Amino acid sequence: MVPLFFISNQPFSGKSSMCVGVGKLFTEKGLKVGYMKPVGTLPTRVGGITTDEDAQYISNILDVKEELADICPIVLTQQYNREGLKDQSFSKGFLDLIAKTYQKIQKGKDIVILEGAKSIEDGYFLGISANKICEKLGARVIMVIKYSSEIVDQILYSKEFLDDCLAGIIINWVPRSQMDYLEELVIPFLVKNKIEVFGYVASDKILSSVSIKEMAELLGGQIICAEDKVEELVETFMVGAMGQEQALKFFRRKANKAVITGGDRADVQLAALETPTKCLVLTGNFQPSSVVLGRAEELGVPMILVNYDTLTAVEKVGEIIGHVRFHEIKKIDKIVEVVREYIDINRLMEISKK
Repeated sequence: MVPLFFISNQPFSGKSSMCVGVGKLFTEKGLKVGYMKPVGTLPTRVGGITTDEDAQYISNILDVKEELADICPIVLTQQYNREGLKDQSFSKGFLDLIAKTYQKIQKGKDIVILEGAKSIEDGYFLGISANKICEKLGARVIMVIKYSSEIVDQILYSKEFLDDCLAGIIINWVPRSQMDYLEELVIPFLVKNKIEVFGYVASDKILSSVSIKEMAELLGGQIICAEDKVEELVETFMVGAMGQEQALKFFRRKANKAVITGGDRADVQLAALETPTKCLVLTGNFQPSSVVLGRAEELGVPMILVNYDTLTAVEKVGEIIGHVRFHEIKKIDKIVEVVREYIDINRLMEISKK
């Protein structure tokens, strides 16, 4: 058995989602699937130990039974970074530790999915970058890369960095407008350069959405009404800074949105509530009027009270949407559906048996 190592060249490329989708489909095929994230970069405390947030979540989704300390043996905390910079011998045994825990994970498994850190370079100064781990474990790399205008250069650079470890790539978040260019020029070029493409996935509104609950948490905001609707997904956002009549026409352009506006702009808030709006983000820490609060509660539209001014809130929400993790059941179901349709699972199984 050859472990499949899913990595990416930058954060928020969809690597974790691919691990979930591929793992679920392997399980459907009757395979005993193992999962491991050798190097974590999202520290969280669980049961008295430091582990990786995504490692914990994916291990639950894939129903793996190993200890979290083995699933994610190294977590790059600030302390690890400081110690590694002060003393180069600090990380001397890290690769051996990863190999030792991998042996535990792979026992009794038909296939093991390894998940990389945020990027292929993470852990480089500690000697535990993706290429080093791949060589140590004899893994094959499946690189998940987010589509951009520099995609060909990024893939060629990664191929050089990974050398013989690279099995192939999955291209994610492809804009519909770029699909013809990808199919007619990019993929043929990659094939000529002996880079296998296991599939490519178009941008998807559900997968780039964020739940109202997670948005509130990431904004440090307070949900003040309709708390039974906080699991609803927000796909986009609009800013309300105009008069009520103009706002009404403006807000009708998009559905499933969050509207960001000043907490003292009752006119804009009421206009937003008359259109398909998932939630209101009220800035400046202003409490809404009782009329607005009552209407939002009646319609089941949560309102998030935040301390930021409107401009800062817009910047924060722009960073959140499209850059969130997949901790909603709706997203997990969608991930499996997308992977089933667009990724060559049988080819990945073949590679794991070589």
